[in-house]
Amino acid sequence: MTEKALPESVYKLFARTGHDVRGPAGVVAGALDELERALGGETTARNVAFFTMARRGVRRLLRLADRYTAASELARQLDTPVQSLDLEALVRQAVSEASFVYGRRQVSVALDLAPLRGFAHPASMTAALADALMLALRAARARVAVELASHGDKARVVLTSDSDTASVEELFQAALSPDSDPLDEGALPVRVIDGVLKAHGGAARVERVGAETRITLEWPLNEADRKAGAR
Repeated sequence: MTEKALPESVYKLFARTGHDVRGPAGVVAGALDELERALGGETTARNVAFFTMARRGVRRLLRLADRYTAASELARQLDTPVQSLDLEALVRQAVSEASFVYGRRQVSVALDLAPLRGFAHPASMTAALADALMLALRAARARVAVELASHGDKARVVLTSDSDTASVEELFQAALSPDSDPLDEGALPVRVIDGVLKAHGGAARVERVGAETRITLEWPLNEADRKAGAR
C-alpha cells in the first residue's frame, strides 16, 4: 500500500516548510565554513567545541528540512525513479549523519552491515533511516545496534535499542492511526518512515523483544518487486 493521500495543501505546506528551513540553515552552514577558514590554525579546543555545537545545530535544521521534503513527496513516491545502490554505504551514511545530529554521549552505536546492493530512492530512504535511528537513540539506555542483511529477496535493516520502553511502539501506533493529525510534528518521522517503506514495496514495524526494542525496515531488492508491493 502507498501513502494515504492527504489534501494537496498539506503536501505543499510540507514542501514549503522544508524549503524555508533549508535556505537559512544552508546560509549559516556556509558562514561557519568561512569563519573556520578565516581563523585558520588559530582555533582553540574551546572554539572547536563551539564549532561542533553550531554545526550540530545546523545539521539538525537540515535534517528537519529533509524530513519535511520527504513528507511532501510521499503521495508521489512510487513514481520517483529508484537507483541500484550500495545499500551498505547508504545505511552507513545515514547512521553517520543521524549519530552526529541526534547522538547521545552515553549511547554507543554498533554497526553490522553486510555488503548488499539493491534498489532505493537515496534521498527518501536516507531520511527514513535517519529518523529510525533518531527514534532508536531516544529509546536506548546505552547501546543501539544497526544491522543490514538480505532476508530472502528483501533488504532488512534492524535497529535494536537496549531498552524495552513502549514509547516507540506507542508512537508508531498513534502516528499511523486513521484519526492521527498529519500536522503533528511528533508523528511526522513515523509517517516518513512508514510512507517511504511502503512506496518501496516494503514495511516498517516496531516490536519489543525481551529487554530490547527493535525497529525493522524491510523492502524488496528487486525494482519490479518494489512496484508490485507498493501498489
